Amino acid sequence: MLHITALSQQLPQTGNPIHTVNPLNIKQQDFKKGSLTVFCGSMCSGKSEELIRQVGRFILAGFEVLVFKPSIDNRKILDLELDPLHYIPSRTGSWVNCIPVTSVQDIYETALTSSAHIIAIDEVMFFSSEKDALLSLITSLVKSNKKVLVAGLDLDFRAEPFGIIPELLAYADKVIKLTAICNVCGDDTFCLTQRLVNGQPAHYNDPLIMVGSTEYEPRCRKCHIIKKD
Repeated sequence: MLHITALSQQLPQTGNPIHTVNPLNIKQQDFKKGSLTVFCGSMCSGKSEELIRQVGRFILAGFEVLVFKPSIDNRKILDLELDPLHYIPSRTGSWVNCIPVTSVQDIYETALTSSAHIIAIDEVMFFSSEKDALLSLITSLVKSNKKVLVAGLDLDFRAEPFGIIPELLAYADKVIKLTAICNVCGDDTFCLTQRLVNGQPAHYNDPLIMVGSTEYEPRCRKCHIIKKD
């Protein structure tokens, strides 16, 4: 059984960012039509894992793939001897190399001039401050017959639509909604992202993006708490 983790270790960690392997010797042609697929859900719902799985499918079939993530996401989830900026991990242990970027322009300069068939972007909600630029980029990529895969939280810790995600869902050819399991009661029907600061539920007025003594966990509607007093 071939795992994307094992496959990723064959791919370049730095230098040429294009992933391409074709063990099945499949003859590929350019896509006749581009598309946008969005993987969304709460924390711990498997968004990155599904993105990695889909990237692996295309790599195995011989397609050229470019994978990006925002450089603000430098979490070291896996015990790898790699700079966490240069790979996307899942909590189940799979990972794939990526290019860290600080802005949509960084993606633009690489993706539009690349021969890659597949463009994947993880944690896409962190580009919400550049909403118009990202929508323009994705539209250009799709019109250029590239398949765009993006993953991100659809709701923020306040249980409100997260930045650019609603627009991406509206424009998407395919939406894959993933669910986690509530860390409190074990319900697996629907989960929100619970922010905890020093072990306590965050206040509604806290900044949307925080670093430091902040943790997140999936919780169902009944167990999700937002302080407003």
